Amino acid sequence: MSSREMILARLRSNRPDPDVYLLPDIAILGDQDRSRARFETSLAGMGGAVLERQGEETLAAAVARRFPDAKIICSAVPDYEGTLRIEDVTSPQQAAETDVMVVRAPFGIAETGSVFLSEAQLNHLNSAAHLAQHLVVILSEQNITANMHTAYTERQEFHTAHYGVLMSGPSATADIQGVLIRGAQGVRSLSVWWE
Repeated sequence: MSSREMILARLRSNRPDPDVYLLPDIAILGDQDRSRARFETSLAGMGGAVLERQGEETLAAAVARRFPDAKIICSAVPDYEGTLRIEDVTSPQQAAETDVMVVRAPFGIAETGSVFLSEAQLNHLNSAAHLAQHLVVILSEQNITANMHTAYTERQEFHTAHYGVLMSGPSATADIQGVLIRGAQGVRSLSVWWE
């Protein structure tokens, strides 16, 4: 028996009995406010914005109003056509030519104004959410969780995704003089559309 096998065998033989040593209950930590208002305040603080519906406006009309010069609008959702489907994007280079990417987030986090995206939403082209100029994220108010702790304990996406990213607004950078530039390395804007 090799040293490795010997160590693993000892570990296995000394493993605690799960019936005797039960894991503790998970405590609920932090502020439990899951409100849309809290999410929107946090999103704005991170440089994101809500794409406000005007009257009975559709998502297509709102995107056209917000991004009138957009030529390539890539849709990763079945209920919005755009000019390009995510399934037809075959390379990061093609994704980089996208003016606006429209995607649906499975959940958002109120405390940070973040939305979660994974390979399930991005059709396995994970770079698409970072290479587009602007990102429009469809989010349901019922899918807001309070904080990172509740997101991790309540949302299965954290445990099933091979890739996951929390986005809280456009990318940003600041120099030593404190000049903040938004949209420096990734999307120039992140807008949330409430469904």
